[in-house]
Amino acid sequence: MINKKTLVSEMISQHRNLQKEVESVGKLLEVKSIDSGEIVKGLAQFRIDLMEHLGLENEYFYVELLKNMKDKGQDTSKTEQFIAEMVDIGKVVVTFLDKYNKADSIQNDVSEFGEEFKRIAETLTLRVESEEAGVYSYWGLF
Repeated sequence: MINKKTLVSEMISQHRNLQKEVESVGKLLEVKSIDSGEIVKGLAQFRIDLMEHLGLENEYFYVELLKNMKDKGQDTSKTEQFIAEMVDIGKVVVTFLDKYNKADSIQNDVSEFGEEFKRIAETLTLRVESEEAGVYSYWGLF
């Protein structure tokens, strides 16, 4: 059962956990001889936690937020556009995780993986900051 009063704080907590997982994988890339097996394990856990977060966010939070905004007569067009952008970012991250779900896929081109991982980490940071400063703050208003 979802507690509407603690939903935003729960999702922020999930954000912090996801950020820690990304940071842990990033640290695995800082050594000379990377362990692609450990990276895959870290990404697998990140994927599990990310999918849980995206499910809560996309299937409940965004749906309820838009419903509540519309019920209050608010124009939701910009919020819907923002949500669509966040959903697209989620798809890009999942595609990355699908691409690098085996040690071989990382080991075959470590530098490409590292560059893509850096972009994904930056994108996730932007998403987290945007959500927390944007739509999360709307929740209490509606």
